[in-house]
Formats: sequence, structure tokens, C-alpha cells
Amino acid sequence: MAAEESASVLLLKCVDEGRIDVLCSILSQLKAQANFHEEVDGILPNGATLLHHAVHLDSIDAINALLNNGANPCVQNDLGKTAFQMCRSDAAKMAFVQEVLRAITMSNSGRLCQLISCGVPVDSIDSASTKNTLLNWAADFGTVDIVRILCDSGATINAANAKGDTPLHAALRKTDEEIVRQLLSHGADPNKKNNKGEDAFTIAEAKGGALTSLLSMDTVTRGVRRSASVESLEYDRASILSTETSAANLFAMEKPSFSPGKLDSWTDLLWPQPTQLRIFSSHRPFQVPKDGRLKIYFDDASEGEPRQMMQAIQISAPLLQSCSIELEYRGHKTADHEHSPLDGKVTCGVYNDGRPTGSYCLSIENNGIEIQATDYAGVRYGFATLVQIIRIHMYAHKHGQTKGQNGSLNGSTLTSPASNGSLNGSLNSTTEIPDALTSGDIPALVARDSPSRTFRAVYQDFSGCRILNTETILQMATRLSYCKANYLFVNFEVRTTDRYQLPYTNRDLFHMLQVCDELFIKLVPSLDLQSSYIDASAARQIIDHFLDDFPLSDTAHFGPNLASILVAHRPVLASVQRRVRHIFLSVNVDEKNASHLSKVPPYVTLCVDGKFPFDAEKLLSPRVSLVLKFSVGDEGHLCAAPDSTAKKALLAAKLVDRSQILGNMICELSTGCEIMPPSLSYMPLLAAVGVSWNAQTDMRKFAFFLPAITAHHFLLDGDMAPLFEQASTLGKVEHTLTRYNLGLWKPQPSSPDPDALLKDDLLLKGKMAISVFLEMILNPENLQLDRLTPAIFKRARMELRKSARALDEARKSLPYNFELALVLAEIRLVTELLSLASRLGQSLCIHSVNNNYANEAERRRSNEGPWSAAHMAPHGRVGVSHLPLTIRTDLANTLLSIRTQFQHVWLSRSIPSTLPNALKMFDNLFKALLPPDLHEFGQQLL
Repeated sequence: MAAEESASVLLLKCVDEGRIDVLCSILSQLKAQANFHEEVDGILPNGATLLHHAVHLDSIDAINALLNNGANPCVQNDLGKTAFQMCRSDAAKMAFVQEVLRAITMSNSGRLCQLISCGVPVDSIDSASTKNTLLNWAADFGTVDIVRILCDSGATINAANAKGDTPLHAALRKTDEEIVRQLLSHGADPNKKNNKGEDAFTIAEAKGGALTSLLSMDTVTRGVRRSASVESLEYDRASILSTETSAANLFAMEKPSFSPGKLDSWTDLLWPQPTQLRIFSSHRPFQVPKDGRLKIYFDDASEGEPRQMMQAIQISAPLLQSCSIELEYRGHKTADHEHSPLDGKVTCGVYNDGRPTGSYCLSIENNGIEIQATDYAGVRYGFATLVQIIRIHMYAHKHGQTKGQNGSLNGSTLTSPASNGSLNGSLNSTTEIPDALTSGDIPALVARDSPSRTFRAVYQDFSGCRILNTETILQMATRLSYCKANYLFVNFEVRTTDRYQLPYTNRDLFHMLQVCDELFIKLVPSLDLQSSYIDASAARQIIDHFLDDFPLSDTAHFGPNLASILVAHRPVLASVQRRVRHIFLSVNVDEKNASHLSKVPPYVTLCVDGKFPFDAEKLLSPRVSLVLKFSVGDEGHLCAAPDSTAKKALLAAKLVDRSQILGNMICELSTGCEIMPPSLSYMPLLAAVGVSWNAQTDMRKFAFFLPAITAHHFLLDGDMAPLFEQASTLGKVEHTLTRYNLGLWKPQPSSPDPDALLKDDLLLKGKMAISVFLEMILNPENLQLDRLTPAIFKRARMELRKSARALDEARKSLPYNFELALVLAEIRLVTELLSLASRLGQSLCIHSVNNNYANEAERRRSNEGPWSAAHMAPHGRVGVSHLPLTIRTDLANTLLSIRTQFQHVWLSRSIPSTLPNALKMFDNLFKALLPPDLHEFGQQLL
């Protein structure tokens, strides 16, 4: 005790006499002792600590010495005040601030919390000349945890230093993605400029552009949460989407055994549909564990290794986080496993019983869950199905607590803000989840599942201006793997006149290959040339360069131009095969090349277009393996219509049972009009993957549920189904307007021929008709609008306005989530663009010099119908030059606003270097709309 009193007295004497050197020496020796804080932070006879005493004496050196050696600043004196609260001079306060800066630099989060708790202002600056706040320092020298502490403590996010730089600017210069995300999530403004006029986007681009997409995504997210929809329109009961073209007529092959647009059971939301599913409603359900943990056990008799099974299961762990469920791996099951009262048991095992790869059997009982699979992919797919079942019932539980009071006893009923009365609007008025247990429990069931075909591919074409960034590609691969796709083709185009270079670094390519392999998706590199007129040796050299970038890939795909060279020059094909084990070739089969294609080696699989009638199998030898290719959208259109998506899925299911066919490939192609966002292709992707897994899936039924299925399994939020319902509306409006323009306004008669459904009614002379909206964007000065009237365009605008209102309703419930906000922004952007095109079309019909609606009364008295040829204005070729200058200027201003939104949306998904080419489509229409005297000014705006 005497020694301790001597130490305390000696420390106090050093502070009183200003002997800082002795003070530091004693403190350094005491730091190694267990009772350091008792001696240094203890209350002295004067009712204060040494730190309080140093502050009272205004001894800056003593304050620094005590703080640097770990004195606790949170200890209060007899008056209940900390040492910082007793500071009387700015120099003393600055000593505490310097200790905070030191803690930030050393990433000492505990010390930082101490100093903030003792009263140091969270917006303190380092000096009057530099004015760096604590958050500025943390963004520049600290870690994401330090930044998070300061943000949560109330630091001013956009505080600028003497140079005008905010913490976001500092984080961008450091290229620290985690800190940038943290700052953006707390409201950092990327548009704020420093004294040099640089905003966050400028700094990010100067650092290579790696974080540009993150900034754009945040801009989109914040814009979605506060922006309004398209311009106000008066409502009319008339709709361009006729109920006569509903699914009842579209799918009139036979009387359906289901109610169109109505879920029969919660199992209808599972995707792909399990091959065999039996629910035991009389059995006790499986209860979600109270501790929120699924206990994973591995069967002793399993042929699989626990580590690899664990890796296959862990992929799905992030998908359960929103349900507050975690995974806990317990190892091999114990002897009393079957009778153990422990809840949340999941037993997994691999048993190769001869079934196709990816097969599994999922059993859910009251005392536990069992997953038996033929291989590790089967474990992955079986657990993915389990996750879907859990998420659907947790979703029903979430909404059942509030909706159950309205009379829903056994399911969850959700009301959506729009109803269009057609295929795309089938789930708009009410979305029901029948038979789902709103208690959150999982019903007892057995699902035995296996793929109809082992090839289920998605093809991403990056030969044009749309090149997705790696984050978007991997996110898409994760969702596709969750829905049991197993191939991802990534296609590039090399121009023979340019130097060979891919848009991704070798590190990016390796990372994508590695992640896809963990997801049980084979990433297949694909290459094509812009022309087939190239020497075979030069083509081989390009292929060698390409394969050098994918040294770990044993499979490759080549487009039509390279495929024609490889088929004609077998030695080149053989040399390629020595580098990759399997080769896919995309070809167009006709009578001229059928004999050559029938003789391709066994390591070659031909990729042919899936169309009706399917003549390729008649021309090719049965020895050739085939993969069917289907496009996501419709050629010549901006958006895919729901009926065309259903037709392609029906055709894929119809053809996949042919013995030559390995499976289906759904392709998102570069068509020259690539401004449409990826989210509009989610539903066609899932439809094709679903029928590839289970060819017995009846798309006449499930076409209605695609918006809800996509929301549940792609966005992982069932409340966002209205987004995809409105995306379907966009395609429906575009295709309906195009039919009017072609004179096909009457509903197509029902045909007794089942194959008639598979034919496309927009084919002209074997080619797909061009959309009216697309013509307006690409060729605004030479439009053929003979069969269209102002009333038709007005009704199209009204339908788009309904979609905009539905999107606004969805926006109100939108959480702060980058992906959800981005999808909403993308769909609304397209809605704005189509609304602008409808306004343009309406104005062209009204102001055309050839408009001959002179006798409106006679037209109204006519009995020939509103869309008859006798009443179509023979406009001939018209262009925007016919419009008054005021209308052109107004449309140009609206387009400029849409163009600005598009830039942020595009940069959120694609690599920044592709933006200038993507903007050309907007710039073409913008220049055409501007009056001649404003062209020079308009050039400055672009």
C-alpha cells in the first residue's frame, strides 16, 4: 500500500513541478502492471484524477503524457465531470483532439469510443488551417470500423476541410470501397464539389473509375426515394391493353386445369418447380428454431466429404440473413440424432444412386430436415430449395400477422396498386399465397427433384456497348445458381482491325471463374469476330490470345463467324481442342452447310436457334449434340412482352425432350439497341432456366406468376413484385402499339392447332417487325405512322402513367437497398422513355402536314370501328421537323432529364468506358428534337 501511495504521490508531484520526463518514465513502467488504471485513474484526495489535475493546471505536456500512456478520460471527478469538460483553454481541448486523431490513425476503436464518451466533439478539427474533421481523418487514415463509429456518433457526413474535400473525397482518393459504402449509406453527397471544382465522380474517374458504379448506384437509390414519377396525365378508362388479348385467348390450346392468375398453393412460387412434391398436411410441421440457427449435420454413411458439402451449403447462407436465420455446422450426426430433442436439425448426405447430376431429395419433418443428393451440386440445389421454402413461409408469416385480421385464414394476401386486366397484370389486383403457414412453420413434405436436362445456360453478350461490371455479373451468377442454372457464357467480340484486348483484367477474369466455380456454375468464355472474312491462321492467333486469358477454362464457345472458319478448317479446330476439352459453336443451319455440320467431332456441341418449326434436327445427323438458343427479348423491340416470354418458354419445354438436345441457352444479345437495363431481362431468364430444369412446367400457368417469382428469388423481396408487373406492362404496351401500326389491332383468333401458339404474330416476311418506339429513337425524321392516331398514343401514355403510379406506390415501401432501388430506377427510366416516345408520337399524329381528320363528326358516326383503315390518317413519312418549335424544345428538355438519369443507372451496372457509346442513342434523338438555332447550345449540354 505504501508503494502504491508513493507512486501516486510521485506522479502528482511530477505534474505539479512540470517534470514531464520523469512522468513519462514512471507511466511507461506502470503500464506493464495489472493495477495501472487504479494508480493513474484513481481519485486523489482533492476529488479528481491526475488527468483532472493536469487540466486544472493547464499543463498541456502533462495532459499529452497521461493520454498517450493510456489514462482513462471517462473518469469523473466528485463534481461528476470528466477531464475534458473541465478544460478551460483551447490548447487543453486540442490535446484531447490530438489523442482522438492518434486513436483514429492507430485504428483503436475502443480508445476512440472512450474519447467521444468523455465529451470530445465528434466534429472536432485538427487545426484552424486545415480544418480536417475527425471523419476526414478516419476516411483518409482509418478503417471502415472507425468510420462507422464516427458516423453512428453523429459526425457531419459532408463536412469539408480547408480544401473543400469531404470525407467521401478522401475515401475515394484512397480507393477504399468499404469506407465509401459506409459514407454513402449515412448520406454522403457525391455531388458536392471541393475548391477545385471536383466532385466525387471526377475523383473516382481520376482514380481509374473502379468506384464510379458505386457512386451512381447511390445516386439512383437516393433519387428513387425522393423523386416523382412521369408528368401528370388525365386518367381515362380506356386502355391500349385490351382484355380481349388476355391469357385466356393466348393460351387457348385447351381448357386449362387452373385458374389464370391465381396461385393454387404456395408451392407455385418455388422456382424451378420440383419434379415431384408431396405435402403431408396432416403431419406436424417443422418449426423454425427459436435460436434462429439451423444445425447442419453430415451423415456418416455419406459418400461426400463434409468440407465440400459445407461449402455447397454455405453459398445459401446470405439468403437466410433477411429471415434472421444462421447456419451452424455440428459435424457428423450423433448416435441419438434421430431422437434428439434439439430443434433445427438438417442432415445432409451424398449418395450416388445413378440419378442425373444435381438430383436431390428433400424431406421435411417435425423432428428435422434431410437432404440426400447424388453429388455436391445436388446438395447445393436441395439446400437452395429449402431456402426458398423457408423464405416463402417467413414472407407469409410477415404479412399474415397484419393481413390475417382481414379474413385470410390460411394464407397471405397482398394488395398491389395497379391492375391492367391482362397477362402482365394478372397478379396486380391481389397476390395470394394459399396454404402458406402464417405461423412461420414449414409444412411436412418430400420433394424429389432432378433436372430434365443437364445443360441450363445463360448467355451474356458483351460485343456491343453494354459490358456489365464484374460485381453485376457475379450477382447475376449468384441468383441464377440459386435458381439452378449451371452455365454462364460470357461473349466478347474482337475486331480484326483493332488490337486484341478484353474489357476485363486477368485478375477480374480469374475472380469470376473462381466465384462461378464455387456457385456450381461453369463460366464459359465466348469469342467471335465482326466478320468471317479472315485468314484461318489469323483467326487461330486471335483464339490463342483469347484462350491465354482463360488458362483454367476447359470449355470455350465461338460465335457464328469464328464457327464457320473452324468448321471449314478442321486442323484449326483440332488445335483449339488441344487447349480446351469441349467446344460450343453457334451456327445457322441450312441445307448448304448441314452436311459439314453433321460431321463435326464429338467434342463439339452446336448451338442453334430455338424456333418453330424446328428444322435443324431434320437437316443434321442424329450424332450431333445440340443446344437451343433463345433470346431474352424480341428482335426490334426495347422490351420483352409477357406473351412472347411465355411462348419461348413453351417452345423450349416442347423441344427439350428431343434426344439430340442437351438443354437450353437463354441469350441476352447485343442488338445495337442496348440501352435497356438488365432488370428487364430477369423474368425471361428465370422462365427459360425453369423449363430447362423441369420440362413439365406448364408455362400457360406460371407465366402469370413470373413477376412474383422473380421478386422472391432474384430480388429476394416478394414485396417488389409490382416492379416486374410494370416491366411486363412496358413490353405489352410496346408490342400492342406495334401491332396497331402493322394493322394487327384485332385479337388473334383461337386456333385448335396446339403448335399455332408457338408462332410469332409480329413476323413480316420472316423478320421481326420494328417497334414504333425503337423507330422513334433511332430514326425520328423518317417515321411511318399510317395506321396510328393521336388517341392510340394517348391511351399508351395513360397505360404508362398507371405503371408510373404503381412504381411510386412500390417506392414508398422501398428500404435503403442498392439493388432494389436500382431495379426500380431502371424500370421507371424505361417508363419515362416510352412515355416521352408516346408524347412524340401523339404530337406527330396531330401536327403532321398530311393529317386529314377534317370531318370528326363523320368519323364518330361510322360503324366500321375506331381502328378501321377508312379512318387511319394517311400521314406517310413524318419526322420531328414537322413539330412546332415549342413542342420540340419541351420534348428535348424531358429527354435531357431522362439522359441524366440514364447515366447513373448505366454506370451502376456497366463499366464506365462504355457510357459514351450508350449515350449516342439519346443524343441522336436530342439533336433531332432541338430547333436549328439551339444546336450549338445543345452540344454544350451533352
